[in-house]
Amino acid sequence: MTRKHQGLALSRRLFLGGAAGCLTAAATAHAAEDILVGPLATPTSDQTTKLIVAGSAETPCGIWASRLAPDMAEELGQTPFDLSFTTGWDGVTGANLFDAQEQLSSASSTLLVPGTALMASMTGDSRVHYAYQRWLPVLTICQPSVVVGHVSLHRSLGTILGNKTTRVAVSTPTGPELPTLLAFDLLALRPWPISGYATPDSAIAALTGGLVDAIQLPVDAALKDRLTLLDSKGFTPLFLNSATTQPVTQPEITLPPTFPTILLRERRTSTPAFLPLAWQAIASAASLKAALVLPLLTPPAKVARWRHAADTCASKLDLQQIALANGQTLVSGAKCIAYYGMTMPDVNVNLALRRWLALNLPRWKSAPPLPLTPAQ
Repeated sequence: MTRKHQGLALSRRLFLGGAAGCLTAAATAHAAEDILVGPLATPTSDQTTKLIVAGSAETPCGIWASRLAPDMAEELGQTPFDLSFTTGWDGVTGANLFDAQEQLSSASSTLLVPGTALMASMTGDSRVHYAYQRWLPVLTICQPSVVVGHVSLHRSLGTILGNKTTRVAVSTPTGPELPTLLAFDLLALRPWPISGYATPDSAIAALTGGLVDAIQLPVDAALKDRLTLLDSKGFTPLFLNSATTQPVTQPEITLPPTFPTILLRERRTSTPAFLPLAWQAIASAASLKAALVLPLLTPPAKVARWRHAADTCASKLDLQQIALANGQTLVSGAKCIAYYGMTMPDVNVNLALRRWLALNLPRWKSAPPLPLTPAQ
């Protein structure tokens, strides 16, 4: 009788031990699964999604956030986003906020950011505390720029032997006009930034007033009238700041060749190794008016859902008409990923860009440029 009782007790202990072991193994497997794929999306988490706008409501990002957010929320089947506008025009403050939010385990936020925030990271701006290479793009809004002036792109012997510069109207030397400065340098035309011209109208006034030799204008709805005005004063489009030929939103406008075409024609054998690729990266970033991005560790199912919603929004007629009216292009899907990838240069290319800036920024600040005749 005692032996039978001991056998029952032993069996009970074995059963309880085995059950505890199974529960422990199941909990471990579930924890490992959470680490690999993250928590499943729930209606509650989707409802609290915050859209951080890298800029104020008056910036291009702010304007697009107000127009795009309702359609994206509708396609995702959730309540409207919690829009969080930030200060500044270059988007660095908003990008830093997005990076700080993603350090919190309970964060559920997305970011609408301009390409100038990506340029700030590329140029080594000390304010930058984020890595835009870790973001997952789902939608981009693009608009290239065109360079206009009275400058001969083909260097004459007098230009080569002389010490003249090409004065370029810029907001700041490392601002959105940086692709134009690097382009002129690659053409050996000695660019010299003249700061303080942050709007097209102020840049046009400086060009027609003889204060600068070249300006950069967005390919927007007002470009045709601006080019007509400048053509009457002897200023012509020089090249397009675009790495690839993009469709022209105003068919009646004849745009000049892209800069890579000009560079291949003018300096076929003496082009530096990495700087043309650096130009491609900053020109792509400068053309990026807004990019809707997710954090890198977003679960794949959620990324797929957002990209599908972005595809649907990009094909909506009302949003396309808004983009067309502003000379912009909505890009989603594989083209969006490819375009965003052009803003992420190889480490050697980025180092070459920063080395180029380190050599030129002190020189640009040291002395005023030499006088320049209207045409080189």
